[in-house]
Amino acid sequence: MTIDNGLHLKKGEKVNWREFLGSTTFIESRNLSHLVGCERLFLKFEGGNPTGTQKDRIALAIVENARSQGAKAVCAASCGNFGAALAWAARIVDIPAHIYIPEGYHLPKDRLKRIQDARAELHFLPGQYEDLVELSSKDALEKGWYNANPGTPGVKEISLEAYEEIAFEIYRDIRRAPNYLFCPVGNGTTLAGIYLGFKKLYDTGKIQAVPRMVATSTRRGNPIVKSFKMNSRIIGDLSREEVKETDINEPLTNWHSYDGQEALDAIYESNGFADYASESKMMEFSKWLRLEEGLHVLPASASTLAVMSDLADDKVTVKGTFAAILTGRDFE
Repeated sequence: MTIDNGLHLKKGEKVNWREFLGSTTFIESRNLSHLVGCERLFLKFEGGNPTGTQKDRIALAIVENARSQGAKAVCAASCGNFGAALAWAARIVDIPAHIYIPEGYHLPKDRLKRIQDARAELHFLPGQYEDLVELSSKDALEKGWYNANPGTPGVKEISLEAYEEIAFEIYRDIRRAPNYLFCPVGNGTTLAGIYLGFKKLYDTGKIQAVPRMVATSTRRGNPIVKSFKMNSRIIGDLSREEVKETDINEPLTNWHSYDGQEALDAIYESNGFADYASESKMMEFSKWLRLEEGLHVLPASASTLAVMSDLADDKVTVKGTFAAILTGRDFE
């Protein structure tokens, strides 16, 4: 089988995802640093991965684990990004994929196309995302499928380890850690994994300090940010009624964050913080990223720059090195 970047995979061959995933764009943005009011701004753009998001990193590691266990299929609930990544990865290793989508959610056309092109089976069912995580997990147990949902034992560890690579790549590119690392959060897995990567670099003496980890999300429903703002060290669920999904904030909304405790721990341990961004500011900074840097980002990921900009005002530039994690999307 030929993988998207031209590499060839023989049937039964073990997949080393690090050979063709990651090493994504990492640039210093002098054009935008003055807009957000920080001294130095670096952008880690995950849009160069095959389906345009960092989810590809964990998806291929997960399906390789599924194949090694002899799984009949893989399944997971998703509102788009992880579903597209898992479907793509499953096709590479010739394992059927089942993607569960809340029927009330308008799946973006590019995500739908990705899933269909990978020949995954789509299950549109009633309920919220968390309901479909529970349902797909039950189906996995009954049918002998591999449960790829976040928070599942085994999947959690694989995912966190895969996201550690983002920290290693940033260190490789600038030979140090930034002072601040801003990351959009839904389930919290990406932020938690990046933190663990920097912690490993610190523990081995390669960096002098771990970045202050900053979680950014929507005020319309995220347990990680709300828990931090309530000065809680323990993650708490939201009520279902608190979650108000829109086309812009969907990747950030959850009433239950499956790796939220790990993300909250990372924030407190690094002396970081968490804050909300308005949808108007997400759209504003996604526009500036396109105009100034030529990066077509998912607006939800521009919450990083929106929150960053609130640290300063027109007369103050915040000293230090800032890095933002950004997610891409197809525009076919």
